[in-house]
This record gives sequence, structure tokens and C-alpha cells, in this order.
Amino acid sequence: MKQSVLGMWFLLLLGMLFGSEAVARYTSYAFVGIALVHVVEFLLKKNVLAKAGGSLSQHFLQVMIYGIFHWKPLEDQQASATSEGS
Repeated sequence: MKQSVLGMWFLLLLGMLFGSEAVARYTSYAFVGIALVHVVEFLLKKNVLAKAGGSLSQHFLQVMIYGIFHWKPLEDQQASATSEGS
């Protein structure tokens, strides 16, 4: 699944660099929009990422690239550890 996300980022980059004026404009809007959504996503899930350990800057980078595919498995793992501990 992560490969498809990388593919999407790559296609957006190609559209911005080599597309017609309209394609470049719309892919730029999409790129910026997705980046903003990922920043908000990071802020909303910062507690989950902090509990997972490791560097928050590394988690930020992973969320900016992969979004939900990075933090959701961590959240599920934490939830299952909490339910097993109860």
C-alpha cells in the first residue's frame, strides 16, 4: 500500500514539472492540499506517535509521506496492548 502512496506523490511531481499549465496548476493545488491535510493529521495524532517512541521528527516525515498508513498501525498496536493489559 505504501508503494501506491509513493507512486501518487511521484505522479503529482511529474504533473507539476512536465504538465501543461493547467495540469501543473491543479497538481500543485493537490500537492499543497495533501501536505496541509498531513500536517493537521500529524497534529491530531501526535500523542499516538509520541507513545510509539522514536523521534517525532521521523514520525512527522513518515506522516507527511504515508499519512494514515503510518500512524494507524501504531494506534491499533497501542489499543490492543491496552486491552490486553486490562
